[in-house]
Amino acid sequence: MATQTATAGGLVAIPRPPAMLKTPGAKKAWRYLLTALSTARLDYGPALMSLALLSDKIDSWRKHMDAIAKAGKRYEIDSNKGSLESDESLAERRARAEVIKDLEQSGLTVISAAHIRALDQLGQGDLFSPFDAATDVVTGNRSAETPPWSLTKTERAIWREMVAQLEGSGFDFATAGISLGLLCAAVSDWYDCKKWIEDNGGKHFAVSYATGRTYEVSASYNRAKIAKQIRELLKKNGMTVYSCAKNKAISKGRIAGVELLEILAFVGDRLD
Repeated sequence: MATQTATAGGLVAIPRPPAMLKTPGAKKAWRYLLTALSTARLDYGPALMSLALLSDKIDSWRKHMDAIAKAGKRYEIDSNKGSLESDESLAERRARAEVIKDLEQSGLTVISAAHIRALDQLGQGDLFSPFDAATDVVTGNRSAETPPWSLTKTERAIWREMVAQLEGSGFDFATAGISLGLLCAAVSDWYDCKKWIEDNGGKHFAVSYATGRTYEVSASYNRAKIAKQIRELLKKNGMTVYSCAKNKAISKGRIAGVELLEILAFVGDRLD
């Protein structure tokens, strides 16, 4: 039996979670995703299988985050007094990367939602000025709800500050709750890494007692991996100067059909 949720267009029936989603966290993510897509009036009908898999990925990733929060740290001191990252921390970052991969195809970023709306207008046959016919497109500054998981203290602080900064953007963040939550987790990871280095005298390298060779400690070489995820999430949500301008051009402007098609073709080739 489907449940109903209130959206900008009224009550919408949300399909029951499929049998493969057995945990409360996965079911909660399922309802969150479908409610967000319904609120944004994006068609998710044929995508239920991919959304179910994404819901399961989100739940699996968050279990790693819960384990890290319980442990209270990501790094320990190794035998050479360098940083040793826990297996749980490594697994969490890999799981986070898997969720990030699915965001754009699911319309769960600000940029991808704008692309989908533009494509919907093109599908209605107005190829010359698709935005002239965009009378039913949901636009405006709508903030994302809190993600479908319990934020850590650090993530909560980052979320509050970030959402406040985005309030005047004019962008629609209705479907971006997952990606903004991932961004909070990535920034928190970045600060954990930075804090370990600061707490240990700015140590970026250690010397192996066994071989005498110098090596870069894990808290140092992880910075590039974490920065890559942060950079990717910022771009996907119009939170860099360039991606902000691109999103305004697609979702707010009146672009001639040929120009819009060229932009969409350029972006479509690079979704993955």
